[in-house]
Amino acid sequence: MGEGSLSQDEIDALLQGAEDSPFDMGGGSASSSGSMADSLSPIDRDIISDMLGQAFQTAGNVLGTILAKNTRFNNPSTESRSSSEISQELGSKSVCLYSQVQGIFNGRISIIIAQENAAKIAGLMMGGSGPAGAMDMAQLQTLKDCLSPMMGTVTAQIGMKLGGSLSGSPPDIVLVNAPNDLRLPDGQALVKTQFSLNIDSIGSFKLSYILSSDNAQSILDISKNGAGMQSSGGMNVPMQGGGMNMGGFATNQPQVGIKGIGFPSLSTAGAASGNTNLNLLMDVQMALTVELGRTKMYIKDILGLGEGSIIELDKLAGEPVDLLVNGKLIAKGEVVVIDENFGVRVTDIVSPQDRIKSDKG
Repeated sequence: MGEGSLSQDEIDALLQGAEDSPFDMGGGSASSSGSMADSLSPIDRDIISDMLGQAFQTAGNVLGTILAKNTRFNNPSTESRSSSEISQELGSKSVCLYSQVQGIFNGRISIIIAQENAAKIAGLMMGGSGPAGAMDMAQLQTLKDCLSPMMGTVTAQIGMKLGGSLSGSPPDIVLVNAPNDLRLPDGQALVKTQFSLNIDSIGSFKLSYILSSDNAQSILDISKNGAGMQSSGGMNVPMQGGGMNMGGFATNQPQVGIKGIGFPSLSTAGAASGNTNLNLLMDVQMALTVELGRTKMYIKDILGLGEGSIIELDKLAGEPVDLLVNGKLIAKGEVVVIDENFGVRVTDIVSPQDRIKSDKG
Protein backbone atom coordinates (compact mmCIF):
# COMPACT_ATOMS: atom_id res chain seq x y z
CA MET A 1 0.00 0.00 0.00
CA GLY A 2 1.24 3.51 -0.83
CA GLU A 3 1.83 6.16 1.79
CA GLY A 4 -1.42 7.71 2.96
CA SER A 5 -3.54 4.74 1.80
CA LEU A 6 -5.81 2.73 4.10
CA SER A 7 -5.52 -0.98 4.58
CA GLN A 8 -8.52 -3.26 4.14
CA ASP A 9 -8.71 -3.77 7.91
CA GLU A 10 -8.84 0.00 8.49
CA ILE A 11 -11.57 0.38 5.85
CA ASP A 12 -13.63 -2.41 7.48
CA ALA A 13 -13.25 -0.75 10.89
CA LEU A 14 -14.48 2.58 9.53
CA LEU A 15 -17.50 0.95 7.86
CA GLN A 16 -18.34 -0.94 11.05
CA GLY A 17 -18.19 2.29 13.05
CA ALA A 18 -20.58 4.01 10.62
CA GLU A 19 -23.11 1.16 10.97
CA ASP A 20 -22.99 1.33 14.78
CA SER A 21 -23.37 5.12 14.97
CA PRO A 22 -26.65 6.11 16.69
CA PHE A 23 -27.06 9.24 14.54
CA ASP A 24 -27.18 9.76 10.82
CA MET A 25 -25.15 12.37 8.94
CA GLY A 26 -27.94 14.88 9.44
CA GLY A 27 -27.76 14.59 13.24
CA GLY A 28 -30.99 12.58 13.55
CA SER A 29 -31.56 9.31 15.38
CA ALA A 30 -31.14 6.09 13.49
CA SER A 31 -34.09 3.86 12.64
CA SER A 32 -32.91 1.24 15.15
CA SER A 33 -33.89 3.57 18.00
CA GLY A 34 -37.48 3.67 16.77
CA SER A 35 -37.29 7.36 15.89
CA MET A 36 -38.76 9.20 12.92
CA ALA A 37 -35.71 11.44 12.42
CA ASP A 38 -34.56 9.69 9.22
CA SER A 39 -38.01 10.13 7.63
CA LEU A 40 -38.64 13.75 8.69
CA SER A 41 -38.45 15.25 5.23
CA PRO A 42 -38.68 18.97 4.42
CA ILE A 43 -42.38 18.41 3.66
CA ASP A 44 -42.86 16.73 7.04
CA ARG A 45 -41.17 19.65 8.79
CA ASP A 46 -43.39 22.11 6.92
CA ILE A 47 -46.55 20.19 7.91
CA ILE A 48 -45.64 20.27 11.60
CA SER A 49 -44.53 23.91 11.43
CA ASP A 50 -47.78 24.96 9.74
CA MET A 51 -49.92 23.00 12.20
CA LEU A 52 -48.18 24.40 15.28
CA GLY A 53 -47.91 27.85 13.73
CA GLN A 54 -51.70 28.08 13.45
CA ALA A 55 -52.17 26.75 16.99
CA PHE A 56 -49.68 29.24 18.44
CA GLN A 57 -51.27 32.09 16.49
CA THR A 58 -54.46 31.57 18.50
CA ALA A 59 -52.45 31.04 21.69
CA GLY A 60 -50.67 34.34 21.03
CA ASN A 61 -54.02 36.12 21.27
CA VAL A 62 -54.66 34.44 24.63
CA LEU A 63 -51.23 35.40 25.95
CA GLY A 64 -51.64 38.93 24.63
CA THR A 65 -54.92 39.30 26.52
CA ILE A 66 -53.28 38.13 29.76
CA LEU A 67 -50.31 40.47 29.33
CA ALA A 68 -52.39 43.33 27.88
CA LYS A 69 -49.73 43.54 25.17
CA ASN A 70 -49.63 42.83 21.46
CA THR A 71 -48.14 39.31 21.30
CA ARG A 72 -47.16 37.29 18.23
CA PHE A 73 -45.55 33.92 17.52
CA ASN A 74 -43.63 34.06 14.25
CA ASN A 75 -41.37 31.94 12.03
CA PRO A 76 -41.94 28.38 13.27
CA SER A 77 -39.02 26.12 12.38
CA THR A 78 -39.13 22.35 12.99
CA GLU A 79 -36.25 19.90 13.20
CA SER A 80 -35.46 16.44 14.55
CA ARG A 81 -33.15 16.40 17.53
CA SER A 82 -32.00 13.79 20.00
CA SER A 83 -32.84 14.15 23.67
CA SER A 84 -29.18 14.63 24.52
CA GLU A 85 -28.79 17.38 21.91
CA ILE A 86 -31.78 19.31 23.26
CA SER A 87 -30.53 18.83 26.82
CA GLN A 88 -27.15 20.22 25.83
CA GLU A 89 -28.68 23.15 23.94
CA LEU A 90 -31.50 24.15 26.33
CA GLY A 91 -30.56 22.49 29.62
CA SER A 92 -29.00 25.53 31.29
CA LYS A 93 -30.52 28.81 32.54
CA SER A 94 -33.93 28.09 31.08
CA VAL A 95 -37.50 27.47 32.24
CA CYS A 96 -39.47 24.35 31.24
CA LEU A 97 -43.28 24.25 31.26
CA TYR A 98 -44.61 20.73 30.65
CA SER A 99 -47.92 18.86 30.49
CA GLN A 100 -49.21 15.34 29.86
CA VAL A 101 -51.62 15.20 26.91
CA GLN A 102 -54.05 12.48 25.95
CA GLY A 103 -56.49 11.95 23.12
CA ILE A 104 -55.49 11.50 19.49
CA PHE A 105 -51.97 11.02 20.84
CA ASN A 106 -50.54 10.65 24.34
CA GLY A 107 -47.40 11.76 26.12
CA ARG A 108 -45.55 14.77 27.46
CA ILE A 109 -45.13 18.07 25.66
CA SER A 110 -42.69 20.75 26.81
CA ILE A 111 -42.21 24.47 26.26
CA ILE A 112 -38.73 25.85 26.99
CA ILE A 113 -37.69 29.49 27.26
CA ALA A 114 -34.51 31.19 28.51
CA GLN A 115 -34.62 32.33 32.15
CA GLU A 116 -33.81 35.96 31.37
CA ASN A 117 -36.71 36.16 28.90
CA ALA A 118 -39.06 34.28 31.24
CA ALA A 119 -38.19 36.78 33.97
CA LYS A 120 -39.22 39.63 31.68
CA ILE A 121 -42.65 38.07 31.11
CA ALA A 122 -43.12 37.42 34.83
CA GLY A 123 -42.00 40.97 35.61
CA LEU A 124 -44.56 42.33 33.15
CA MET A 125 -47.27 40.35 34.93
CA MET A 126 -46.09 41.64 38.31
CA GLY A 127 -46.31 45.27 37.28
CA GLY A 128 -42.86 46.05 35.92
CA SER A 129 -40.50 45.36 33.05
CA GLY A 130 -38.91 42.58 35.06
CA PRO A 131 -35.28 42.04 35.98
CA ALA A 132 -33.09 39.90 33.74
CA GLY A 133 -31.33 36.89 35.20
CA ALA A 134 -32.23 34.20 37.72
CA MET A 135 -35.86 33.92 38.81
CA ASP A 136 -37.29 33.51 42.30
CA MET A 137 -40.24 31.27 43.21
CA ALA A 138 -42.76 34.11 43.04
CA GLN A 139 -41.72 34.93 39.48
CA LEU A 140 -41.80 31.24 38.54
CA GLN A 141 -45.36 30.81 39.85
CA THR A 142 -46.45 34.01 38.09
CA LEU A 143 -44.96 32.74 34.83
CA LYS A 144 -46.77 29.42 35.23
CA ASP A 145 -50.10 31.19 35.77
CA CYS A 146 -49.41 33.31 32.69
CA LEU A 147 -48.30 30.57 30.27
CA SER A 148 -50.64 27.75 31.37
CA PRO A 149 -53.70 29.12 29.47
CA MET A 150 -51.51 29.59 26.41
CA MET A 151 -50.28 25.98 26.59
CA GLY A 152 -53.84 24.70 27.05
CA THR A 153 -54.95 26.67 24.00
CA VAL A 154 -52.16 25.17 21.89
CA THR A 155 -53.16 21.64 22.95
CA ALA A 156 -56.85 22.23 22.21
CA GLN A 157 -56.09 23.87 18.85
CA ILE A 158 -53.94 20.93 17.73
CA GLY A 159 -56.78 18.55 18.55
CA MET A 160 -59.31 20.66 16.65
CA LYS A 161 -57.09 21.03 13.58
CA LEU A 162 -56.47 17.28 13.49
CA GLY A 163 -60.19 16.57 13.80
CA GLY A 164 -60.00 14.84 17.18
CA SER A 165 -59.87 15.39 20.90
CA LEU A 166 -56.69 16.39 22.70
CA SER A 167 -56.52 17.54 26.31
CA GLY A 168 -53.67 18.19 28.71
CA SER A 169 -53.08 17.98 32.42
CA PRO A 170 -52.52 21.24 34.34
CA PRO A 171 -48.97 22.27 33.37
CA ASP A 172 -46.06 22.15 35.81
CA ILE A 173 -43.02 24.41 35.65
CA VAL A 174 -39.39 23.89 36.63
CA LEU A 175 -36.36 26.16 36.75
CA VAL A 176 -33.61 24.54 34.65
CA ASN A 177 -30.01 25.06 35.71
CA ALA A 178 -28.66 21.69 34.52
CA PRO A 179 -29.69 19.23 31.76
CA ASN A 180 -31.17 16.81 34.32
CA ASP A 181 -33.66 19.52 35.36
CA LEU A 182 -35.37 19.44 31.96
CA ARG A 183 -38.72 17.64 31.67
CA LEU A 184 -38.61 16.42 28.08
CA PRO A 185 -40.97 14.01 26.30
CA ASP A 186 -40.14 10.32 26.51
CA GLY A 187 -37.77 8.77 24.01
CA GLN A 188 -34.36 9.54 22.58
CA ALA A 189 -35.70 11.02 19.33
CA LEU A 190 -37.58 14.29 19.73
CA VAL A 191 -38.97 16.99 17.45
CA LYS A 192 -38.36 20.65 18.28
CA THR A 193 -40.35 23.53 16.81
CA GLN A 194 -38.81 26.92 17.57
CA PHE A 195 -40.79 30.16 17.47
CA SER A 196 -39.85 33.80 17.60
CA LEU A 197 -42.06 35.28 20.35
CA ASN A 198 -42.57 39.03 20.04
CA ILE A 199 -44.13 40.98 22.92
CA ASP A 200 -44.54 44.73 22.69
CA SER A 201 -42.29 46.65 25.13
CA ILE A 202 -40.19 43.51 25.75
CA GLY A 203 -38.92 42.56 22.31
CA SER A 204 -38.43 39.31 20.43
CA PHE A 205 -36.88 36.08 21.74
CA LYS A 206 -36.94 32.33 21.13
CA LEU A 207 -39.39 29.75 22.52
CA SER A 208 -39.15 26.00 21.82
CA TYR A 209 -42.02 23.50 21.69
CA ILE A 210 -40.88 19.87 22.12
CA LEU A 211 -42.76 16.73 21.01
CA SER A 212 -41.76 13.09 21.05
CA SER A 213 -41.08 11.62 17.61
CA ASP A 214 -44.07 9.27 18.01
CA ASN A 215 -46.46 12.17 18.64
CA ALA A 216 -44.97 14.17 15.78
CA GLN A 217 -45.49 11.13 13.56
CA SER A 218 -49.14 10.98 14.70
CA ILE A 219 -49.58 14.60 13.57
CA LEU A 220 -48.04 13.72 10.20
CA ASP A 221 -50.15 10.57 9.74
CA ILE A 222 -53.41 12.35 10.51
CA SER A 223 -52.49 15.37 8.39
CA LYS A 224 -51.49 13.24 5.41
CA ASN A 225 -54.62 11.11 5.63
CA GLY A 226 -56.63 14.31 5.67
CA ALA A 227 -54.76 15.46 2.55
CA GLY A 228 -56.42 12.58 0.69
CA MET A 229 -59.81 14.24 1.10
CA GLN A 230 -61.51 16.38 -1.50
CA SER A 231 -63.79 19.28 -0.67
CA SER A 232 -67.42 18.97 -1.78
CA GLY A 233 -70.08 21.45 -0.80
CA GLY A 234 -68.07 22.68 2.19
CA MET A 235 -67.53 19.14 3.55
CA ASN A 236 -64.48 16.84 3.41
CA VAL A 237 -65.41 13.83 1.27
CA PRO A 238 -63.01 10.92 0.50
CA MET A 239 -62.17 10.31 -3.16
CA GLN A 240 -64.30 7.55 -4.62
CA GLY A 241 -62.85 4.22 -5.75
CA GLY A 242 -60.01 4.23 -3.24
CA GLY A 243 -57.93 6.78 -5.20
CA MET A 244 -55.85 9.32 -3.33
CA ASN A 245 -54.93 12.81 -4.44
CA MET A 246 -51.14 13.13 -4.31
CA GLY A 247 -50.00 16.66 -5.12
CA GLY A 248 -52.63 17.09 -7.84
CA PHE A 249 -52.18 13.59 -9.38
CA ALA A 250 -54.50 10.69 -8.66
CA THR A 251 -53.51 7.04 -8.33
CA ASN A 252 -54.60 4.59 -11.01
CA GLN A 253 -57.84 3.55 -9.36
CA PRO A 254 -61.17 3.26 -11.19
CA GLN A 255 -63.14 6.51 -11.07
CA VAL A 256 -66.86 6.46 -10.29
CA GLY A 257 -69.47 9.18 -10.45
CA ILE A 258 -69.84 11.52 -7.51
CA LYS A 259 -73.36 12.34 -6.42
CA GLY A 260 -74.40 15.52 -4.71
CA ILE A 261 -75.45 15.34 -1.06
CA GLY A 262 -78.96 16.40 -0.14
CA PHE A 263 -79.40 18.37 3.08
CA PRO A 264 -82.65 18.88 4.98
CA SER A 265 -83.98 22.41 5.12
CA LEU A 266 -82.99 24.47 8.13
CA SER A 267 -86.62 25.04 9.11
CA THR A 268 -87.26 21.33 9.70
CA ALA A 269 -83.89 20.27 11.08
CA GLY A 270 -83.10 23.06 13.52
CA ALA A 271 -85.30 22.19 16.51
CA ALA A 272 -84.53 18.48 16.71
CA SER A 273 -80.76 18.86 16.45
CA GLY A 274 -80.76 21.59 19.12
CA ASN A 275 -82.42 19.34 21.72
CA THR A 276 -80.11 16.45 20.89
CA ASN A 277 -76.99 18.56 21.22
CA LEU A 278 -78.17 19.97 24.54
CA ASN A 279 -78.62 16.45 25.94
CA LEU A 280 -75.00 15.69 25.10
CA LEU A 281 -73.91 18.48 27.46
CA MET A 282 -75.94 17.42 30.49
CA ASP A 283 -73.03 15.52 32.12
CA VAL A 284 -70.50 18.33 31.63
CA GLN A 285 -69.24 19.76 34.93
CA MET A 286 -68.88 23.54 35.34
CA ALA A 287 -67.34 25.65 38.09
CA LEU A 288 -69.92 27.29 40.38
CA THR A 289 -68.59 30.16 42.48
CA VAL A 290 -70.25 32.00 45.36
CA GLU A 291 -68.98 35.56 45.58
CA LEU A 292 -69.37 37.49 48.81
CA GLY A 293 -68.11 40.74 47.31
CA ARG A 294 -65.29 42.51 45.52
CA THR A 295 -62.96 45.45 45.95
CA LYS A 296 -59.97 47.08 44.24
CA MET A 297 -56.71 47.70 46.03
CA TYR A 298 -53.37 49.22 45.17
CA ILE A 299 -50.44 46.83 45.01
CA LYS A 300 -48.79 48.63 47.91
CA ASP A 301 -51.89 47.97 50.04
CA ILE A 302 -51.99 44.28 49.02
CA LEU A 303 -48.33 43.86 49.96
CA GLY A 304 -49.11 45.40 53.33
CA LEU A 305 -51.78 42.79 54.20
CA GLY A 306 -51.09 40.56 57.16
CA GLU A 307 -52.87 38.46 59.77
CA GLY A 308 -55.75 40.44 61.23
CA SER A 309 -56.05 42.84 58.29
CA ILE A 310 -59.62 43.79 57.35
CA ILE A 311 -60.70 44.26 53.74
CA GLU A 312 -63.86 46.24 53.04
CA LEU A 313 -65.99 44.78 50.24
CA ASP A 314 -68.53 46.44 47.96
CA LYS A 315 -71.46 44.55 49.57
CA LEU A 316 -73.56 45.76 52.49
CA ALA A 317 -74.26 43.43 55.41
CA GLY A 318 -77.33 41.32 54.68
CA GLU A 319 -77.15 41.72 50.90
CA PRO A 320 -77.53 38.51 48.86
CA VAL A 321 -74.36 36.86 47.57
CA ASP A 322 -73.73 36.29 43.86
CA LEU A 323 -73.68 32.84 42.20
CA LEU A 324 -71.44 32.68 39.13
CA VAL A 325 -70.92 29.88 36.60
CA ASN A 326 -67.60 30.19 34.77
CA GLY A 327 -67.50 33.83 35.83
CA LYS A 328 -71.05 34.67 34.62
CA LEU A 329 -73.67 35.84 37.14
CA ILE A 330 -76.68 33.49 37.04
CA ALA A 331 -78.39 33.88 40.44
CA LYS A 332 -78.37 35.48 43.88
CA GLY A 333 -78.86 33.81 47.24
CA GLU A 334 -78.39 33.90 50.99
CA VAL A 335 -75.80 32.04 53.03
CA VAL A 336 -77.07 29.18 55.22
CA VAL A 337 -75.41 26.50 57.37
CA ILE A 338 -76.04 22.81 56.64
CA ASP A 339 -74.56 20.29 59.10
CA GLU A 340 -71.73 22.70 59.98
CA ASN A 341 -71.04 23.38 56.28
CA PHE A 342 -71.83 26.61 54.48
CA GLY A 343 -74.50 26.55 51.79
CA VAL A 344 -76.43 29.04 49.66
CA ARG A 345 -80.19 29.22 49.32
CA VAL A 346 -81.08 30.57 45.87
CA THR A 347 -83.42 33.57 46.19
CA ASP A 348 -83.34 35.05 42.69
CA ILE A 349 -82.47 33.80 39.19
CA VAL A 350 -80.94 36.38 36.88
CA SER A 351 -82.91 36.67 33.65
CA PRO A 352 -81.14 36.18 30.28
CA GLN A 353 -81.77 39.84 29.45
CA ASP A 354 -80.06 40.97 32.67
CA ARG A 355 -77.14 38.63 31.98
CA ILE A 356 -76.63 40.22 28.56
CA LYS A 357 -76.76 43.68 30.10
CA SER A 358 -74.17 42.74 32.73
CA ASP A 359 -71.88 41.29 30.05
CA LYS A 360 -72.07 44.50 28.03
CA GLY A 361 -71.41 46.55 31.14
